[in-house]
Formats: sequence, structure tokens, C-alpha cells
Amino acid sequence: MIKEVSKSNTKSDALVEFLIFVLAILISTFLLRYVWNRSLVKHITVLRPIETMLDAFVLAISLAVVRGI
Repeated sequence: MIKEVSKSNTKSDALVEFLIFVLAILISTFLLRYVWNRSLVKHITVLRPIETMLDAFVLAISLAVVRGI
């Protein structure tokens, strides 16, 4: 996603790409917290529930970096 922002021709294109990136991170934050707490914690005993949205946000950012943003 960062590549698309850097390759944008105009400022409005860069802003749209950045907003899409932020929206994708926020959506993945909510989905990650839901899936983590509802499914992963129940089946993998060493995992603890995510209690705050900040924890879910940091985990979502970490996964995005690992995926290669």
C-alpha cells in the first residue's frame, strides 16, 4: 500500500491511497479483535484475549508489516 502512495501522480490520489490504507488497518483491527477473542483464544490455550483496541491495532499493524503492507 505504501508503494501506491509513493507512485501517486497527484496529491488527491495520494490522499485517497492513504485513506484506503487507514481504512484497511481499522477494519482489520476490528476483525482481528473479534476473531482473536471468539475463536483463537478458545482453541489455543496459550493465547490470552485482547482487552483493548490499542492492542488489536498494534497487532493489525504488525501483521500488515509482516505481510509486506
